[in-house]
Amino acid sequence: MQKHLNTFIFIISILGVLLSAYLWWFQISGLLIPCTLDGCNNVLKSEYSKIFGVPMAVYGTFYFMGLAFLAFERFFIKHKLIELILLIAVFWGMIFVIYLRYLEFAVIGSICEWCWVIGGFVLLLFIAALFDKFKK
Repeated sequence: MQKHLNTFIFIISILGVLLSAYLWWFQISGLLIPCTLDGCNNVLKSEYSKIFGVPMAVYGTFYFMGLAFLAFERFFIKHKLIELILLIAVFWGMIFVIYLRYLEFAVIGSICEWCWVIGGFVLLLFIAALFDKFKK
């Protein structure tokens, strides 16, 4: 594990927590989210914005909290299991982001720029985790 790379993973994870919590607040408040493309509100109000009645932003908030926790642990504990869990989590996060982008384009027909920022965070985390794994 490289210290600077882990710091990057931690910071991106915290940004993911903050943005996901922001989206969560807008979803439960019923207010319209500021969005230049005007698709965010369509996406956040679609039937695909919840799983088992829970807003996607809730899952995102806890997902990024978990990644931040793993990155924080990596500052103090160097264990292959923590690295493996992080790699698996960002891999499945990337798969889920691809699925959500499919829903935006092919099913909902609206683009949520905030959701793309979240997807960008997951992509950055995926690249960082891969780089960390194979740079050793």
